[in-house]
Amino acid sequence: MPDARLVIEKHRGKGVFVDTNLLVLLLVGLVNPKRIQNFKRTQNFTLDDFYLLLKLLDLFGAPLITTPHVLSQVSDLTDLSGKERALVRALFKSTIKEIDEQYDPASVLVQNSTFQRFGLGDASIAAVCKRNVLVLTADLQLQVALELLGLDALNFNHVRAL
Repeated sequence: MPDARLVIEKHRGKGVFVDTNLLVLLLVGLVNPKRIQNFKRTQNFTLDDFYLLLKLLDLFGAPLITTPHVLSQVSDLTDLSGKERALVRALFKSTIKEIDEQYDPASVLVQNSTFQRFGLGDASIAAVCKRNVLVLTADLQLQVALELLGLDALNFNHVRAL
């Protein structure tokens, strides 16, 4: 496992691919930080995690990088209710305008070894990561799989310990 500090320095200022769960944390936290610990999709995170994510995103700079597959997952997982639902949808819409959305056809992604183990969304992440893009994830299995492929992945849980 590469040193997290070295990975951060290598990709500092180059943008970062934010995995699904962390992008959900970002959106929910921006809408209402108090909802993080009682929203079903972010309850494993804390308010400190949200602020740490903001600091990391500032270090990596623009753009946030993603795929349509991850955006679809995020849209489904930010199912807040009432006024917060309207706010998160508006925020998501404006965020998408600023994101570098990279696309690979599903027919290509299913040929990726990552697809068999993790599915289409993570296969899309691996494809983008092969373009020298850092992936920030809270998914240890995905991080290890990417690193075994010689790709850069940073586990958010490891950054917490720094």
